[in-house]
Amino acid sequence: MDDSCAVELESSAEQRAVYADILSQAITGELIGMANYAAMVRLYRDEGRQRDALVHAAAEMAHAERFKRAARELGVTPIVNLDAPYWLRIRTSFLRQVDACDSIGCIVTQEVMLESFAFAMYRAVADVAHEPLASVFRTIGDDEAGHVDHAIMELQCALSADRDGFEGKVEMIHDEVMTTLAEMLGAKDSVGHCGLCHGDCVKGSLYKVGLDRAALRGLALNRYLRTLDRIGVRGERSLAWVARLPM
Repeated sequence: MDDSCAVELESSAEQRAVYADILSQAITGELIGMANYAAMVRLYRDEGRQRDALVHAAAEMAHAERFKRAARELGVTPIVNLDAPYWLRIRTSFLRQVDACDSIGCIVTQEVMLESFAFAMYRAVADVAHEPLASVFRTIGDDEAGHVDHAIMELQCALSADRDGFEGKVEMIHDEVMTTLAEMLGAKDSVGHCGLCHGDCVKGSLYKVGLDRAALRGLALNRYLRTLDRIGVRGERSLAWVARLPM
């Protein structure tokens, strides 16, 4: 084997290792989303709303299974850990909203915050990955965008009914959930090892596949702010919330 072939194989192995960790995060996030939607069933008395929650849960499960299949096709073994520290914090926050019978809080968490981050992350990966992995991330990213669109009208109605109350609720959830999501993409990890990377934190290796931690953070927060703007949240408030997130 000549030197050029050796370098090519080494680079490919390094890239697969990065994608293995990215897929670990994606699969775990989708399974958390599945569990979140399933938990929302008990918030509704209406059969149609219960069915919608289960349909969304099934869609998240399908996403997780597609990512698992992509990992097998890539020849890597992802880590699936629903107790990974960051995701456990998000799940715990969500279940508090379920226990409080706060359906609007649940929708804000799952369909605005988590889905905005997922869409931005998946589209960024799709832009740098080779086929067929790029198509997997692009297709699932488009599905996540549809979840956000699905929630906009209901959240607009909630804001119209009580702007100050709605924005206060979103700010409270933001300080829990968005802080955790921002820490996932922060320069330093507040929880030590994330529980999903095979070795050291993948954030230091993202450059190997053409990604950048700070750029990903910016894309995700931009998507989040645009979604809040579509709902009608006042920009001076949402910008202040984002400004205090960890870097």
